[in-house]
Amino acid sequence: MVATCLQVVGFVTSFVGWIGVIVTTSTNDWVVTCGYTIPTCRKLDELGSKGLWADCVMATGLYHCKPLVDILILPGYVQACRALMIAASVLGLPAILLLLTVLPCIRMGQEPGVAKYRRAQLAGVLLILLGCQLLWAKTESSLHSQHLVQFKQKYLEDFSYLQGD
Repeated sequence: MVATCLQVVGFVTSFVGWIGVIVTTSTNDWVVTCGYTIPTCRKLDELGSKGLWADCVMATGLYHCKPLVDILILPGYVQACRALMIAASVLGLPAILLLLTVLPCIRMGQEPGVAKYRRAQLAGVLLILLGCQLLWAKTESSLHSQHLVQFKQKYLEDFSYLQGD
């Protein structure tokens, strides 16, 4: 009974995680931009967000998004994150289907227990690959954002030094 409950809970959490990957891929809130602090920008309605598919600006209650359709103009990290997130979304479907066939309430003919165990292992490997791709894409985008912030700070310090401030 405990093994059955663990398998069902594992399937449900894997399914919810896969849906989360799909939702994360489609949202435009990967990077939040603001000229001030976030609470100040929310009060002034000058909050912007960037995602894999569009750059959005919220000003005076309107939410306007400009789609990123030119693939060749996009930076390499955005293209890589898009590819990794799409691959993770596509990779999740066979993993979820394999996990569904491994559940104890489903029997497929007169198959031996070893075949079910092999499918469970394959589904686990696919889900681990999915998680690694998701982690890699999010890390790549956040590292690139941090690199831009450091570059801008250094550039502004050098510029203010040249101006004599």
